[in-house]
Amino acid sequence: MDNNESEMGRKNTCDFSYLSEMMGGKKNLILGIMDAFLDQIPEELISINEAVTKANHAIIKSVAHTMKSTVSIMGIYSLEPILKEMEDLGSITGDIEKIRALNLELNSICKKAIEEVEKEKLNI
Repeated sequence: MDNNESEMGRKNTCDFSYLSEMMGGKKNLILGIMDAFLDQIPEELISINEAVTKANHAIIKSVAHTMKSTVSIMGIYSLEPILKEMEDLGSITGDIEKIRALNLELNSICKKAIEEVEKEKLNI
């Protein structure tokens, strides 16, 4: 019950104010960035999921690094520390079990973010 209450009171995964500000509120630009996000994130998740399965630290590091900029424009601040840690662990061929746990969290948050972006597009 506590978990549901915190979920209900929690803000959205995405904070679209940064995107809107960066694009000067121009709807066509905002929609273009959202479309790019919706194309890119699933591809990046496939890449990082495969890399985690194969314990390929170099690819984990590379994709986590790329994803940091992809998610930042959508204001998905909760992913910043997760991706940073995945990138760091990828650089030092760190604990793959820790990377797997972070990757589960990454996938969960990205799924929510994709849903939010799809809904937000309808309101623009």
